[in-house]
Amino acid sequence: MKKIFLYKLLEDQETELIGRFDTLKEAQEKVIEFTEEDEDTTVFDFYTDEQEYEGITERVRSYADACNVLGIEPMNEQSMKAQGFRQDEIARRKLETITEALNEGCKMDINDTDVRKYYPYFEIHEDANGKGIAKLAFADTDSAATITHASITQRLCFHDRDTARYAGNAFTELYEQILIEKI
Repeated sequence: MKKIFLYKLLEDQETELIGRFDTLKEAQEKVIEFTEEDEDTTVFDFYTDEQEYEGITERVRSYADACNVLGIEPMNEQSMKAQGFRQDEIARRKLETITEALNEGCKMDINDTDVRKYYPYFEIHEDANGKGIAKLAFADTDSAATITHASITQRLCFHDRDTARYAGNAFTELYEQILIEKI
């Protein structure tokens, strides 16, 4: 699929990717927003380029894919286990890497209350014996008559609902390792 990539020109011929947009009009609106916020910025500080784009959820289907997107080497799990890391600690680190890749450079500031943050949340399903430790199922609710509070690190927050939903469904086993203590 083609997207409009919006770049900002920086000093020394460098550029910064501002975002990807479905239409040129959306990119232009973003430029106007930037110029209204910063009087030193003009429309001439930006340029667009139409490029083929494969969505991040198509490129990140595994921890190894996330490492590839970020250009880093995967963790050596055997070495980590030998150093005393528990499986839940390894899973959390994997989820942090996956989250960073899926957020595509968007850094989530947990203290910025003006920016929404999203995360997957789950229901615990009972096993055949009626114990509530069997498996996680991704849960989702919109506009419910209840309030839910969950403490989660900013390293596992997402910039949009759809990406959080994808992560919850695609990486349930890793979330299970960090959320459910095996007794």
